[in-house]
Amino acid sequence: MSLSKKQISTLLGLIGSTEPDATDCDGCYSHLAEFAELELAGSEVPEAFEAIQRHLEQCPCCKNEFDVLIEGLKALQSEEE
Repeated sequence: MSLSKKQISTLLGLIGSTEPDATDCDGCYSHLAEFAELELAGSEVPEAFEAIQRHLEQCPCCKNEFDVLIEGLKALQSEEE
């Protein structure tokens, strides 16, 4: 499998934007529900969740899971009202 120049550039950009305290997918998933609740409440992201926020900005798989979770929680809120 060979990568295009664009794919290589994107990959290098993602690698360059990682930080020492960056979380992985497992770490992200373990806090996803708490992060979603903060998002729905419109709360500011506490420092403890900044790594989760950065991970979601860089990981399409986790971002997709987060978006689905948000949609589900919003649907539950609508049913309760």
